[in-house]
Amino acid sequence: MNLPKYLTDKINLVFSEINKNKLKSTQKNLTDKYKNKTGTSKDLISDKDDSIIYAVSRMPATYSVIYTLVKTLINQGFLSDINSVIDVGSGTGSVFFALSDIYDNLNFELFERNKNMIDIFNKLSDNSINVNRNDLLKDEINSSADIVTASYVLSEMSEVDRQRVFSKLLDCSKKYVLIVDTGTPTTYENLLKLKDLANSKGFSIVAPCKCNVCPLKNDYCQFFARVERSRVLLQAKSATLSYEDEKYFYLLFSKENVVVDKKRVIRRPIIKENEIELTTCSRNGVIIEKITKKNKEEFKKAKKIKINEEM
Repeated sequence: MNLPKYLTDKINLVFSEINKNKLKSTQKNLTDKYKNKTGTSKDLISDKDDSIIYAVSRMPATYSVIYTLVKTLINQGFLSDINSVIDVGSGTGSVFFALSDIYDNLNFELFERNKNMIDIFNKLSDNSINVNRNDLLKDEINSSADIVTASYVLSEMSEVDRQRVFSKLLDCSKKYVLIVDTGTPTTYENLLKLKDLANSKGFSIVAPCKCNVCPLKNDYCQFFARVERSRVLLQAKSATLSYEDEKYFYLLFSKENVVVDKKRVIRRPIIKENEIELTTCSRNGVIIEKITKKNKEEFKKAKKIKINEEM
């Protein structure tokens, strides 16, 4: 998908402030920090240029993931009953902008510890909403909302800090907690460890998992959101391909006991001339289904199914 024009224009304006002579070195330094220091709970955005590069290179992908995922979850019967949002580690505002473009009149509370990120958000949002300067590791969240979101935040923490912060998120949620992060084996393994803590506080997982205990062995789930690269994004990432497929993993927890009998497609469908292969997760485990052309109606439906959809 394309980033909305209003947001693209604002990001382009912010990008014009960066020293283009330092563009490549700033991009490389930031990439190296996220590659080598993720999981240490350290703040990886050290100055204004870092925050600009982050906004330009990461916001389109994060926005697309949140927008695509939430629209999918709404179509599946979740998240249609929310009026208020707490977004922690709000960064430059990807969750805020994506949800604002989906829902009308949501009440937001944003929490972010990095001043440079807050400054960029204020430029992108025209100071339309106040961001709480908050360090999740040290500070409490003394409010509540229908949904609490954390995107690309928990993977930056140590295991101990991740559990402690997740406990805070559960405590301030009235209905849902949505965690979105990188689509890697390590993230997958780390986030699944949050299930027990959620269960102990009365939350159940409603997506994407259909089983209490993941049946995958030496394997993991990841989902995709396609992002069209603007001219500025191509420049910021020194890229040539006109799009990228952002890989992500997510967990949606509900305070209400939700039982979903449908199956979820957890792999990109393999479409052949006379057969479609679907890998689905259900209450009975992970199953590989082969739908042949002989079953005309099922085959027709299967051709339209995408990863992360229910059936």
